Formats: sequence, structure tokens, C-alpha cells
Amino acid sequence: MKKDNEHFLIGEVAKKVGIHDQTIRMYERKNLLKPLRTANNTRIFTKNDLTRINAIITLTQEVGLNLSGVKMVFSLARKLKMNDDELLDFVYDHINEF
Repeated sequence: MKKDNEHFLIGEVAKKVGIHDQTIRMYERKNLLKPLRTANNTRIFTKNDLTRINAIITLTQEVGLNLSGVKMVFSLARKLKMNDDELLDFVYDHINEF
């Protein structure tokens, strides 16, 4: 079920990005992702969360980083003031160099 203002439930997100919802929960436990919560404590995801999840998938599956490496890349990107879209663009532009 789609929430208002482009918010998505975990099942929808999992289907959109092609991973299991437990994987998304693991990303949250590893502090790679912090979805919003409803009053009932249900996770709701924004388009920015979807971009972040796509960045995690790209860095793990296409670049070959583990989640600790992903956390380091996100930290570096934050220091360089890059948002997740810019980070993904950079990765795609340089993926053959990795």
C-alpha cells in the first residue's frame, strides 16, 4: 500500500529494488538507513531512502564492498557533501576503475 507524499511500506520497497525485506531491516540495524516511523512504529520509506538502498545494492553487488565498506563510503561522501544521487553517479562513472 502506497502512503501519501511518496512514502512506501517495506514490502513495496523490497519489491521495487528486488531484495528481501529482511535485507532492508539489516541495513537499518547496520545504521546504513533510517526510515521514518509511524505512530504504530511501522517503517515508511521516502524516495531518498530508495536512492540510499539502491546505492547500498550497487556498492555491494556491483563494486563488491561489504557493509562496513559501504558505511565508510557513505561517511566519505557525507564529508565531501555528496548526496546519494551524486554518490551513485560517481560510482557509475567510475565502476570500471574499481
